[in-house]
Amino acid sequence: MGIEETVGFVGGGAMAQAIAEGLIASGVLPANRIHASAATDRTRSWWTERGMNFSTDNAACMEASQVVVIAVKPHLYTGVLKALQGNAYKQRLWISIMAGVTLKDLESAVAEVSGENSSRIVRTIPNTPMKVRQGSVGVTYNDQCSEADKNLVNLLFSGVSRAVEIPERLQNAFAAMAGSGPAYIYQVIEALADGGVMMGLPRDLANEHAAAMVQGAATMVLEGAKEGKHSAKLKDEVCSPGGSTIRGVQKLEEGGVRAAFMAAVQAAAMRNEELGKK
Repeated sequence: MGIEETVGFVGGGAMAQAIAEGLIASGVLPANRIHASAATDRTRSWWTERGMNFSTDNAACMEASQVVVIAVKPHLYTGVLKALQGNAYKQRLWISIMAGVTLKDLESAVAEVSGENSSRIVRTIPNTPMKVRQGSVGVTYNDQCSEADKNLVNLLFSGVSRAVEIPERLQNAFAAMAGSGPAYIYQVIEALADGGVMMGLPRDLANEHAAAMVQGAATMVLEGAKEGKHSAKLKDEVCSPGGSTIRGVQKLEEGGVRAAFMAAVQAAAMRNEELGKK
């Protein structure tokens, strides 16, 4: 099932590309109804080679789109929108994928270009696995969004991610965990593969099977959750008494792996708060 609206990405970087590619792959939206704009031609070929529309004119992108995805860096969005004042882009659904930017700030900035005091605005923070239709996104709607808007957003993201509606106060924490999380897990995969290489495995084999193991383990956590099985129980099932796995777990505990991951999420969440204040 697809959507009828045209979607425009103001900002043509990695996250916008991941979402757009997922939309096409899932059949939610054909390439010719996706528009993107950026300040330079740096990403033009990426968009046009896939049949999508690209412009260095943000106004042209927004004019062509009923759904506008604000996909620039958080510290740039006010300047981008100010440059478009006076064009009165009415009756659009505005979706932010910027870390740290609150609905209140978005409403003020969008009002300058929409000519409306009550625009429909959605705050989200997706992650890059959307590119392979395995993403995760937290969604918060402002009061002006209708059930139809929510259905559209759910459909927009359904083909590329697990979407969950959350209160705005949890957005920065969600972004720090699920939005930044892939970078943490890439390091885990790299470290596991390095360990395999250190113990004699060929690099290609180590990389492939470290990644496949993480994918399989994540699937088991998600499937186990349906039955109320906690990830700690799954870990215990692998750790035989006196065996090799529990010895490895001991080394992870000595290295403070749990505390390091928790601290990483905390640091990223605090940084998201800082970005929202700039």
